[in-house]
Amino acid sequence: MRLIIGGAGQGKLSYALRTYHYTPENVAETFSAACTERIFDRFHAAVRAALEAGEDPQRLTEKLLEANPDVIILCDEVGCGVIPVQREERVWRETVGRLCCDLAEQAESVERVFCGLPMRLK
Repeated sequence: MRLIIGGAGQGKLSYALRTYHYTPENVAETFSAACTERIFDRFHAAVRAALEAGEDPQRLTEKLLEANPDVIILCDEVGCGVIPVQREERVWRETVGRLCCDLAEQAESVERVFCGLPMRLK
């Protein structure tokens, strides 16, 4: 598994498609679809959807990695900026952050994309 993080609109998907030679048809945006696709884009949004549906994002992530250990996961950095007033928003940010820490530990590589430029972190 590879993890690519970065701010919204910073070119993570374009970078992943170009670097790993995939096409938009190889991209998933849900946990279930990511079990069979090469790239899982918008991981942060899938975590939000899972929380809103009462599902456990940690367990969904574990299932994903069992089913597709070579997946490339793209996630927006959501922990910067003003702390939200709404409890649900804080829980979501905390969950995404902790999951990304777990993913980074397990990942073969971790990259941060800023202005379309990759920075290798691991």
